[in-house]
Amino acid sequence: MGYGYTNVSATTAAVANRFVASTNMIVGTYTVANPSPVWAGACLVTVTHTTATGTDTLGTIAIVGTDINNRALTETITPVADAVATGTKFFRTITTITGAGWVINGGNDTIVVGCAAGAYVATSAGTLRALVVNTTAAATVVLSDQKGTIATLKASIAENTYYYDVDYAGYLKIATTSTNDVTAIHTATLPTSYSL
Repeated sequence: MGYGYTNVSATTAAVANRFVASTNMIVGTYTVANPSPVWAGACLVTVTHTTATGTDTLGTIAIVGTDINNRALTETITPVADAVATGTKFFRTITTITGAGWVINGGNDTIVVGCAAGAYVATSAGTLRALVVNTTAAATVVLSDQKGTIATLKASIAENTYYYDVDYAGYLKIATTSTNDVTAIHTATLPTSYSL
């Protein structure tokens, strides 16, 4: 298998309200403000709950969208009282967000639906060939997989191609808190199953 590439030229900081701005919890469909993360690649979806007066019965939030390869993807996230619940599936786009099982308890609790920090540019094991810094990096760039940090490129690192030729496990994630312009050269995400 050859290499592909993913360019990330936006900050990958968490955006708590990327998909649904603060709104009262409901049983039904929420309005999706933006269909994808700010950056190229996928993200983990977050649900933030805030109690109004007495914590409601929170129910569940169903997320429907697509993965990094435009395949249908769904996940159900159970909100946690006055905290952030983070999903485990990698979404490239969000088409619907639906609440179920919510019951009010004295006041309208609110939720916010967003994306966790980090651009997931591959969501299966593979090989990181290189990282191209297209413009001098304004902030640190961290490359990681499910085992931990692969490399950290310091702020102000010069334009160049940095070769790694290293296998990554589970996913390949790029994290940066600035609008750095970097391109990861890597193997593509493999399907979870094959037809024979």
